[in-house]
Amino acid sequence: MDREQVVEMKEQLSVPAGGQGVATASADRAPQAPSVLTKAVIIVGPPWPRSGTARVIQNQIQYYRARGFYTVFVSVPFFWYYMYVNEMIDGMDELGADRVINARLEKKRYATAKIKASLRHAFRGTALDWQVAVGKAALLKKEEIGFLGKLRAEILHVNHVYTLGFALDLRARLFGSDSRLPIVLETHDVQSHLLQQKDDRNPWTRRPDSLGRLIKSETELLQKADALIHLSVDDFKLFQTLLPSKPQFLAFPTIDENFSSIVKTAPLPAESIDLLFVGQWHPPNLAAVKWFLEEVWPLIADRGYKLKIVGPIGPMVQRELPQLHEAFRSCFAGEVDDLVPFYRAARCVIAPMVSGSGTSIKTIEALALGKPFVGTSKAFRGMPMERLKEAGICAHDDPQDFADAIVQAVYNEHQAQLLSRAAYDNVFSVSATYASRDLALRSISSA
Repeated sequence: MDREQVVEMKEQLSVPAGGQGVATASADRAPQAPSVLTKAVIIVGPPWPRSGTARVIQNQIQYYRARGFYTVFVSVPFFWYYMYVNEMIDGMDELGADRVINARLEKKRYATAKIKASLRHAFRGTALDWQVAVGKAALLKKEEIGFLGKLRAEILHVNHVYTLGFALDLRARLFGSDSRLPIVLETHDVQSHLLQQKDDRNPWTRRPDSLGRLIKSETELLQKADALIHLSVDDFKLFQTLLPSKPQFLAFPTIDENFSSIVKTAPLPAESIDLLFVGQWHPPNLAAVKWFLEEVWPLIADRGYKLKIVGPIGPMVQRELPQLHEAFRSCFAGEVDDLVPFYRAARCVIAPMVSGSGTSIKTIEALALGKPFVGTSKAFRGMPMERLKEAGICAHDDPQDFADAIVQAVYNEHQAQLLSRAAYDNVFSVSATYASRDLALRSISSA
């Protein structure tokens, strides 16, 4: 397998939908060697830098630091191809943790995990069970284990159910099999729904799992956590029904105010961008671009708007829809190292989503930046729509309605800016998110 093939796999599979360019944390970071008296949190999550997931993990790190914790982030690979891209993972330092550790996936450990998982599940596990088993096989160095073992860890914060197996093993290795170090699991999404949407094949049956089997697996795994945090109203309601006795909390993603300040104070580019769409390599983003360019753009094409589509979604459109990409070649900027100039130049941010699940980080990002925003219902998925409507934000699902909303947003740019920021302050502010996380922290502390 050559490097180009591995890079392509990483683009397609390793980074979910969400924003790019997670703002680097401020310089006032704690010392690398914490005092034995300093309380610590070990945060576990996937190695997905500059993604929506990374944005949420950055939220967690900032929250715990504000509450006096020393923060350690451990990235855990749970896809087979990380055996080939371990050395290519970078960007995790941007999350702002006091210490970042990257677990590794080795071929021998992967092969052993495959055998153990097959026996454990009697060859009848689900695709979700398999990915948890792969994550469990990820390896830390002895010195990294030694470092973690010396911490005064009070919480193990897990991101995505896929890294839970690794976290459970890590807790037992560090503090003994009878350790009651509390585990808070942030779901990010209903992973069963995502696996079904992607039509992922079960490695044992070679067929996609039924939604019922996936939900059963996911629920059994989530039961092992002490508390759950959800980012979406829909996810919160679903898991409350499935796990009624489990402490659960709703904490919407928030955006680092440092990033907002950087964008707002950056030099204004010489050329403005009328419409901006930011997207990762992700099927829902592909469907969004297709719908917008085919259904909406013809309705506003005569207005001379400058459109920019930024991120790995560009190469995905080029591969999957080459004719469409060729027709709009000048609109695709591809993946960029810095989103700031694009956001600074944008007069209106769009999210023409026609599919997707979980909470859209790029929607929240645009609102936080006070950018005029036009999105479909799917762009506001998992959000309290009634509260957003009270702030003057509405969804636009019909092509003509979407086109008309763009015209109004660009024409009344200042008013649209005020509406976006007001909606962010009312629903997604740091204070609101921290209040929810405080409830979760008090819940596990009292337990």
